[in-house]
Amino acid sequence: MKILLYNDTYQHLGGAETYCLELLSILPELGHEVYWLSHGEGENNVEDNHIVLPHYNEGKINYFYSKYFFNFQAYKHIKEQLELIQPDVVHLHHNRYYSFSILKALKETQIPTIQTIHDYTMLCPSQYYPDLYYKNSSSNKIKKDCPLICSHGDCLPWKEKIGHPVAHDRKRKKIIQKVSSFIAPSVQLKKYLERAGFQNVVHLPFFIDEKKWSFNIERENKNVILFVGRVEKNKGIYQLIEAVIELKKEIKDIQLIIAGGGSQVEFIRKKIKEENLISFIDVLGFIDYNEIGKYYNQGNVLVVPSLDMEQFGLIGIEGLASGIAVIGSNRGGIPEWCIHEKTGLLFNPENLEELSQQIKRILLEKGLAKRLTLEGMNYIKKVYNKKQHFEKLIRLYQTAKKVQ
Repeated sequence: MKILLYNDTYQHLGGAETYCLELLSILPELGHEVYWLSHGEGENNVEDNHIVLPHYNEGKINYFYSKYFFNFQAYKHIKEQLELIQPDVVHLHHNRYYSFSILKALKETQIPTIQTIHDYTMLCPSQYYPDLYYKNSSSNKIKKDCPLICSHGDCLPWKEKIGHPVAHDRKRKKIIQKVSSFIAPSVQLKKYLERAGFQNVVHLPFFIDEKKWSFNIERENKNVILFVGRVEKNKGIYQLIEAVIELKKEIKDIQLIIAGGGSQVEFIRKKIKEENLISFIDVLGFIDYNEIGKYYNQGNVLVVPSLDMEQFGLIGIEGLASGIAVIGSNRGGIPEWCIHEKTGLLFNPENLEELSQQIKRILLEKGLAKRLTLEGMNYIKKVYNKKQHFEKLIRLYQTAKKVQ
């Protein structure tokens, strides 16, 4: 089968790109011909079966129009690639920048299409505004207990409140009409998608190839806390820093390593310098994905402190596959793999004291980290294994092709 993956960026920014790279690597081993189509500036740094088109949305007006209406250049060049490759099925991932252009090209070429939903932006326009999860929100409101599919954007900054929800609703309806089936990596996301009117939603969790990770529960270091991912306000990074500062009063040799790029990296470096925290907080910045494994093996506890609705939290099962104990916020799809007191520990993301206590337990309670990690590894081998994932994914491709 000839399969085309589409993601709106080729840069390795998060779980969607990690997943695309895995598909690009593994599907050919199973006898399929695979291509990846995306946008960016990396034409000279990608594999032959990865086509990187330029972006066509420079300028604020063009960006908004491309995102919520139509971009002729994007449509033209995407359609050219579809006609050139002639895939049996297109597997969409993030398609936020040129949604209407892609859908028009797919309709005219009549190629069967499925889509993996990688976050909650499809459901709620507020997901584009991470400041809404932080006390310095420009709207002076903090998102809390949001139903996610209201679409009227009460919590949005006032400038965006007027037009954004209307355009967002229109885009969502068009995607529901044009895409034959959807993949939700978490049960929680599947439920929200179905409540929002999405049809043919299949739960297919991400997989872990444990052979890629060095499983090690005997940690040489002590009291090292690790954060891996996008360094953004909605990822709970400031709350984690505050929790570690508080724990420093009791655990003198505590260390926090922050690995990842994002808009808050330089702000956090400035905060660390100004508040004289440099002795126990290290901000590494962007880390190549192939290097992340060694950091998983340096830490004693991996914290996934997201304030917003993580659709899955792939970093968590990577950590478990590496033998590091994991703490996650009780939000979105995280509790599906971070089962409290079994495969990890959960905390309520608004509760700093609870986060501090869970970190303290991992670091100080004898045997707890080892028990959780062993249980976690057994669990992910059973639930998130590669063989099961690809058997189900290939069936979805075949079904989409038959339906068309």
